[in-house]
Amino acid sequence: MDFAYSDPYLQRRTVLVAVVNQPEDLRRAASDGWYRIPQRRAPRRVGADFLAFYQTGAFQPKEESHTITWFAPIQRYRLLTRAELLPDEADHPRAQDYYFRIDIGTLVRLDQPVHAATFRRVTFIHTTLERLLHAQDITELRRDDGPFDALWQALRDNRLRPLPNRLVGDWPADIALRARNGYLGIRYGDETDSVRDALLPDRWRLLRLAPGQIASDLPGCLRRIAAELIDMGGALDTMAGPALNRPL
Repeated sequence: MDFAYSDPYLQRRTVLVAVVNQPEDLRRAASDGWYRIPQRRAPRRVGADFLAFYQTGAFQPKEESHTITWFAPIQRYRLLTRAELLPDEADHPRAQDYYFRIDIGTLVRLDQPVHAATFRRVTFIHTTLERLLHAQDITELRRDDGPFDALWQALRDNRLRPLPNRLVGDWPADIALRARNGYLGIRYGDETDSVRDALLPDRWRLLRLAPGQIASDLPGCLRRIAAELIDMGGALDTMAGPALNRPL
């Protein structure tokens, strides 16, 4: 494995584990440098720094089935129809469905593949590169998403309409909120990316909130969001309901 992946900074970066049912999809990821996830079946947070592939029982040799053996750095995201992704299959029943096309770098083989010894009903998993590189079983990968879930619910409790996975340039915002004068994107994570975060389309603003910030001071995070929304003319999408039960 490339020595660069031993860098402590890189090991804190995020990984999205996707389930690959068709060997052809993994071959395309390796040869063409992209992987697709249906928008309607995407996890609530599709954004990550790396993409790892959980290979189901459809894979041969059997040594690679029910394992995570390969991962790759993510380079950008796009939202395209299936027909745009696979023009040779333009008559497919889902040709007009939208997919996230995730452009990736060269696939890297894990020195120690991660096995699913007993837990095989795998869906999308958010983890870190450090965990991916050192885990022996897939059950060791999962991170606590409690802070993100708490923030999502708090926004809804305050009658806002959080939107998942809206693309902001080449990268998704984990949460988007519509304001009268634009859009507020929220990215969730401990690490910042000054280049990625600076490349914003017109009428977008961006906040980064770390899990620890949300866990220790959810009201303070909500106040920061409220201040940005007020500065952008106020929230555009609100839901009818009782009085706010969490302070903004």
